[in-house]
Amino acid sequence: MKMNETVAVALNRQINSELNASYTYLSMAAYFDSIELPGFAAWFRGHSKEEIEHGMRIYDFIVKRDSRVELEGIDKPQLNFDSPTAALETALAKEKEVTAQINALFELAHEEKEYSTQNMLHWFLEEQIEEEDLFRSILEKVKAAEGNRWHMLVLDGELGKGIAN
Repeated sequence: MKMNETVAVALNRQINSELNASYTYLSMAAYFDSIELPGFAAWFRGHSKEEIEHGMRIYDFIVKRDSRVELEGIDKPQLNFDSPTAALETALAKEKEVTAQINALFELAHEEKEYSTQNMLHWFLEEQIEEEDLFRSILEKVKAAEGNRWHMLVLDGELGKGIAN
C-alpha cells in the first residue's frame, strides 16, 4: 500500500536531517582530531556513521512502502568550536532537534492514520531517548574534565575504547 504523500514528504525531510546530523558529527570529529583528541574524534565518527544508518532505515521504509525517496542538499556544518564543551553542547542540541522532529513525524503519522509509519517510528523514539542520555552524559564528563588536559586525555582514551559510552 502506497504511503500517504504528506507523510512521505516528511520522511524524506527526515532522511535529509539524519544525513545533516552525520555531516555535523563528522565535522566535530575533524575538530577533535585538530586538537589531538583522537578518542573523541573516533566517537564522533562512529556517531556520524550511525546517523547515516538512521537515514537509510527511513530510506528503506519509504521504498518498501512504494514511495519515492527524494534527497536534498546538505548544509555546510560548523567547522570550529570554542571548546570541547561547546562542541558537545552543539551535539546535544542537535540530538534534541532530531527528537523534536521524530516526535512531530509520529504525530503526523497519527493524524494521517499511517499506522505502519508510527510502528517504524517507535524504534526512533527509543533511540532518541538513548542518544540524548548518552550525549548529556558525555557532556557532563567533558565539563568536569575540561581545563585539565590530563583529565581530557583520560576521557579521550575512554571514548576511544568505548568505555565512556
